[in-house]
Amino acid sequence: MSVFQFKEFLVDQKQSPAKITTDATVFAASIQTSSNFKRALEIGTGTGVLSLMLAQRFHQAQIDAVEINPVAFEESKRNFKNSKWESRLKVLLADFKQYRTNHKYDLIFSNPPFFHNNLQSQTNQGKNTAYHTNHLSFNSLATGLDQNLAEAGEVHIMLPSYEMSLFEEEMKSLGFQCTRSTALRHQVESKIIRFFNVFERGKTEIKKETAEIYLRDENNNFHPSYIKLMKDFLTIF
Repeated sequence: MSVFQFKEFLVDQKQSPAKITTDATVFAASIQTSSNFKRALEIGTGTGVLSLMLAQRFHQAQIDAVEINPVAFEESKRNFKNSKWESRLKVLLADFKQYRTNHKYDLIFSNPPFFHNNLQSQTNQGKNTAYHTNHLSFNSLATGLDQNLAEAGEVHIMLPSYEMSLFEEEMKSLGFQCTRSTALRHQVESKIIRFFNVFERGKTEIKKETAEIYLRDENNNFHPSYIKLMKDFLTIF
């Protein structure tokens, strides 16, 4: 589907190497944070869909988005411009490894590349950058997060289970702890598809909050937890 129609906005994804996925939209819909935060940053925005979803949810937020791929940058820029939240959304063509601003962010979120040593495209380098850690390693990601996050800010990251464990070690080495973790499963008994983890500074020896979200119930109908999250976004609800 080259154009995806949400209830309050439209996303053109004809050109972007990374297309809209169910897990990413659930991630954006599930982000819980202080309702009065001012500045947010998305790392690797692709089509811009996650930033658009957060702009819909958090009316006071100014959201910057960093994108390294020129094609995806232009597409997300158009998607932002065509939305009702254009004044609060800005995309920058930049390499996050070199990205620094004069201000710090209250919230940073990302669905980062995570494939490592996997078979890659011989013709589509944009797709390789979007999905593989060739350019943005977990160490580089964690370092950039530390340098751009406000002291009391939160980091929200989506990754598969094993990759999340690796990333969590990188964050711990910089003084961050995982304070909340949400597991996404297709059904209650299915294996975990993704973790949505929240990281904060200086919170040692805490009890991690945990939750689960399911896409389908035992009859393969949409699960109530999925409907609850997505009813403000998807036209099917």
